[in-house]
Amino acid sequence: MNIWLAIALILAVVTFYLLAIEIFSVAFKLTGLSSKKIKFQVASLFTSTGFTTSESELITSDDRRRRIATICMYTGHVFSVAFMGLIINVFFTLVNMKQIDFTVQTYTEWYFIILYIASGLFAAMLVLKIPPINKHFQKFLETFALNSSKKTRNTNHITILDIQGKHAIAEVVLNSLPFFALDIPLSEMELTKNYSVNVLSIKRGKRIVDVTKDTMFRKGDIIIVFGLLNDIKQAFINSVSNEQIKDNEKYNEINLINNYGPNALVEVFIQEVPDELKNVKIIDSHLKDRYSITIGIIKRNDSYIYASKDTVIENGDTLTMFGPYKNIKVLFNNEDKEKDKEE
Repeated sequence: MNIWLAIALILAVVTFYLLAIEIFSVAFKLTGLSSKKIKFQVASLFTSTGFTTSESELITSDDRRRRIATICMYTGHVFSVAFMGLIINVFFTLVNMKQIDFTVQTYTEWYFIILYIASGLFAAMLVLKIPPINKHFQKFLETFALNSSKKTRNTNHITILDIQGKHAIAEVVLNSLPFFALDIPLSEMELTKNYSVNVLSIKRGKRIVDVTKDTMFRKGDIIIVFGLLNDIKQAFINSVSNEQIKDNEKYNEINLINNYGPNALVEVFIQEVPDELKNVKIIDSHLKDRYSITIGIIKRNDSYIYASKDTVIENGDTLTMFGPYKNIKVLFNNEDKEKDKEE
């Protein structure tokens, strides 16, 4: 291989290597992890060093993050093999050449053009690593990813700034107003009572809004909250939008805890009890016989109760259940009906 072409390819591989790390960092950030916590983990995954910390549990405890981590490891391995192959190729080229004449009559050969392009991209990537510029670059990637689909644009985006046990400080971008925050002030939302969530600050455009009892959320607000991580997700992720409220439709929020083949362990926040479960005891609902679903624990008014045969499900309950994931979605979110509407 021509020595100049080999150098160009090495620069190109390193450039795409650095770019891939930025992309995977943003991908993890979109799942709720802060940039500071994830960059170290991405570097560890991408270089296959196997270095782990207690923060790695934030990745292994979430299905989406595990999938991203798997792709990251495979991609990093491919880049590493390609880079080492090029280095070895250059080494043997230098060893086998008795005399290397680096003087040339013209620098317009095709391999020099490739070298110029690779050098330019590498220099641009180094510039993008400068902290202030890197911050704007990551914001660009994040915005591009969020705008890539209608579903993502209408979903509230949560970034975990810090986490302590089950509690977290998080930044929430309100792309869609939660059902409990429509045209009512903060004092009437009962965030602390129903979700164990406290609002610390609100950024609206370029200014910080004073948080008072009369403050109301607006679409596009960026809020900083503190509370139980699961409650933050229940309060702001997949919340009912204005359009859904207008249609008088309420959607139960289903959060996957873990899956075991077709079966899954999930939490379901009940905004509207399904018709076949309204005012019906669990024993009379035949959930086990008809859907193969077992309800274990119910959170009601900040307390946990065991789901006995005589328990009746109410609006506002958070159910922990196990069963076929498809059946859970059909029963609690009328998934089949939604598909019919789209068709």
